[in-house]
Amino acid sequence: MAREWKEAPPLGAAPRILIVRLSALGDTLMSTPIAQALREAFPNAYIGWVVETRCAPILEGNPFINRVHRWDKTLTGFIATVREIRRERYELALDVQGLLKSALIPWLARIPYRVGFVDAREGANRLLTHSIPPPPPANFASHRNLQLLSALGIPADPQRHRLFFPLTDYNRQIAIQRLTSLGVEPKRFAVLAPATTRPQKHWIENRWSELAERLWHELKLPCVLLGARSDLPLLERIARNCKVPLPVICDLSLKDAVAVIELSSVLIGPDSFPIHAALAVRTPTIALFGPNDPFRFRSEEGILVLEHDLPCRPCRRRPTCGGAFTCMALITVDEVVAAVEKAIYASN
Repeated sequence: MAREWKEAPPLGAAPRILIVRLSALGDTLMSTPIAQALREAFPNAYIGWVVETRCAPILEGNPFINRVHRWDKTLTGFIATVREIRRERYELALDVQGLLKSALIPWLARIPYRVGFVDAREGANRLLTHSIPPPPPANFASHRNLQLLSALGIPADPQRHRLFFPLTDYNRQIAIQRLTSLGVEPKRFAVLAPATTRPQKHWIENRWSELAERLWHELKLPCVLLGARSDLPLLERIARNCKVPLPVICDLSLKDAVAVIELSSVLIGPDSFPIHAALAVRTPTIALFGPNDPFRFRSEEGILVLEHDLPCRPCRRRPTCGGAFTCMALITVDEVVAAVEKAIYASN
C-alpha cells in the first residue's frame, strides 16, 4: 500500500530514476518535460523511460534520457522488459500514467521507491510506496506531470520545461524531399490533420475540403493532409472532394511526419497527437476542441483553441448528443480561416 505522503524519498547526487509512461502518443509527449527537469536537477542521474514500442520514437534521441525500455505489448515482452528494468537497479520510479499495467512494471522490477498520484486508476496506487494528492487543473499541457517532481522537491516549471520531440537533420531532409516531390515549399503551407481516435472529436468531414479551398484562394496557402496509414481512406475522401490540389501524406515514419509539421506554416487539427507535436516543434497551431476541455492549452503560446460552450461539455468519452456532435459542428470554416490568418500574422 502507498504510504501517506509525508516526505520525499531520499535521493543522492546521481540517482537512478525510471519514468513510466507507456502510452499514448500525445500523453507520452506531454510527459517529456519531466526528463528535462530531472536532468537539470540531477546532471549525473541515470534516467530511464519505459514505453510501448509504438510510442518509443517520441523518446529516441532525447538528450535528457539515458535509456528507453520498449514494451511490445505482449506478455512475453512484458516479462522481458521487467527483467531488463530490474537489471538497471533503479532507485525511484515515477508512474506518470497511473494504470495497473504502469504500476506493475516498477513493482515487479523491485524498484524501492515508487511515486504516483493517489487517484491512479484500477487500484494502481496500491503498488506505490508514495502517493501524491492529485493537483488542481493547470493551464499547461505538462503541468500535472511536473507536479510529481514538485512533490519531490525538484524544481519544475511548465513555462521552462517544455514538450520536446527529438528530430534529426535526416528527418528534416526526408520531409523536405517529400514536400518537394509534391511541389510544396517549406514554411509556405498548412498541415491539415483531420484524423483522431474517437468520432466525437472529429470535425465535419466536408469542411476540411472547403477549408483547403479557402486557404488556397484567400491566403494563397496550399495545404497538405497528414496522417497515419490507417487514416488513408479518410484523407483520400477529403482530397477527392477538394477543388484545389490537396496532397496526402500518410506513409512517413512518426519522426519524419513531425518534421513535416515543423516545416509548415501552421497546423490545423482536432484534439489528437498532431496538435501536441506542433506545440513541441513550435509550429503555430489551430486546435479544434469539442467533447474535451482544452484547459491544458490555455496558457500555452502558439496555439489557438476553437471551441463553443455547451451545457453538455465536456462529455469526454460519453457523448449525450446522439451522434450529432454539436460541439464540433458549431466550429465553422470561417472561424478556422480567421484563426489561421491570425496565427500566421502573429508568427511573422
